[in-house]
Amino acid sequence: MNEPQESPAGDIDTFTSETLLYRVRNPDDTEAWENFVGRYAPAIFLWCRQNSLQESDAADVTQEVLCKLIDVMQRFDYDASRGRFRGWLKTVTTNAVRDLIRGRQRTGKVAGRGDDGWLAALADPQSTDLLADAIEVAYREELVSMAEERVRVRVQPRIWQAYVLTAIEQKPAAEVAKDLEIKVSDVYVAKSRVIKLLREEVARLTSH
Repeated sequence: MNEPQESPAGDIDTFTSETLLYRVRNPDDTEAWENFVGRYAPAIFLWCRQNSLQESDAADVTQEVLCKLIDVMQRFDYDASRGRFRGWLKTVTTNAVRDLIRGRQRTGKVAGRGDDGWLAALADPQSTDLLADAIEVAYREELVSMAEERVRVRVQPRIWQAYVLTAIEQKPAAEVAKDLEIKVSDVYVAKSRVIKLLREEVARLTSH
């Protein structure tokens, strides 16, 4: 039986200057922009599709939301002492969506073959909350990926493999132990050790 899954990202209230959400504030960082699109565009595209946009419209809107999001982020600084990261992200996302709506209404450009019902759905606070949640999930995944890159080089290959097979690929500990030729107890110890290191690394990433 698999153990309950834990998130190394924990409860995130700050973000580091190394993350894509921060780096894209610099318009000259083209590498960050490309990586940002790869990381966050799928979440925004899915949200668009869930709001009944056709695939081509969803692709266009995804690009617009990304651009608006970055524009708003450059004008809206996050101060951890004034509120939680989730609240900041919600505000940034809401402002980006509002800018998008205003721009489309000004130009008469709407999605879905002239059907402006999508703009009304987009203006629904619950819809914007879902988008903010999706972006936060992508952010948490980015933090975990960054932490994994750092932890992987600090532990023995077999320990890392035990973590990957159990925590990521969801394989039973007994099966992993057999594959790696180690004790079942060692599999659990390896997984716990890596998760502990990941949490520590995420804490470092979000502390500055």
